[in-house]
Amino acid sequence: MSEGTRTGPWKIERGPGDAATLWFNSTQHSQNVLDAEAIEGLDRSLDEIEADSSLRGLLVRSSKEGGFCAGADLRAFRTCATPEELAGFLRRGLEVFDRLAGLKIPTAAVLHGNCLGGGLELALACRRRIALASNVPLQLGSPEVHLGLIPAWGALVRLPRLLSPRDAMLLVLGGNPIGFLQAKSQGLVDRLVSSDEPDRIAEAISAAEPAGESPLDADAWRPELEFAAAKVEEQPPDHPEAPQQILELIKLDIAEGPAAARARAIEVSSELAFHPAARDAIDDFFGRRTRARQAGEAVPVMPTGGLSSLSDSPPQSRPSPG
Repeated sequence: MSEGTRTGPWKIERGPGDAATLWFNSTQHSQNVLDAEAIEGLDRSLDEIEADSSLRGLLVRSSKEGGFCAGADLRAFRTCATPEELAGFLRRGLEVFDRLAGLKIPTAAVLHGNCLGGGLELALACRRRIALASNVPLQLGSPEVHLGLIPAWGALVRLPRLLSPRDAMLLVLGGNPIGFLQAKSQGLVDRLVSSDEPDRIAEAISAAEPAGESPLDADAWRPELEFAAAKVEEQPPDHPEAPQQILELIKLDIAEGPAAARARAIEVSSELAFHPAARDAIDDFFGRRTRARQAGEAVPVMPTGGLSSLSDSPPQSRPSPG
């Protein structure tokens, strides 16, 4: 591997010692987005990383000041002609993310600013996540439900094994982002570091252990799923199909395991994206972005709003590392 190898929007840089940094910079977009070029570039970068037996760790970072990654490129959801075509795009993304998650060397995502949707799923594919002190507040979330969609690149499998049932479900059912302090308390992010602390950033790699996919505890999840279903019914969202499908996918994971839930999530996401209400929501989202640009206002990255609380739920502890 040569120093500074670039593949599409990705650049590999060797650091001191045996570590490398994989930089993400979507040159065609103001925010990093996961389009087909980014997915294929990541896959080719992983070819080089896997082939370098001298590497002992990998950091995944963004070159954008505004954030880590704003998520999947929603243009793909608009341009795919059929659910099957969209499923192919989503399946390819999941395949590459799972490849990142399966690297034999420790990995850590260094996060700042927006880390949303597919961007959060990219971070979840790393063994650890640390926050970088920045003038742009860290925002982590899975806002897909506000467009009538669901996470399809692993969040519905990884979050339930990382967070308590309540915290995991509120993140994906509520769709609203959380900041560093909440993410730290929940165990989604490990620590806060500054850019002038390279040693502390490197420590994230040395301490990264392989993520497990142990079975979910059905007894712990059953009351939480029932409570969440009641909350969704009590606070009807604009797109009820999405949260209902999320709950069904978690149940599928409990019953048949993460592989079944992963595969089904791709199918469900592709089907939901062609629901008329979801198509309208995506078109409206792009319309608001266009109007904001024309007015010289801040351009929205993702919609917000929706289920705001799962309070009164029975207390649940965070799952033990698998």
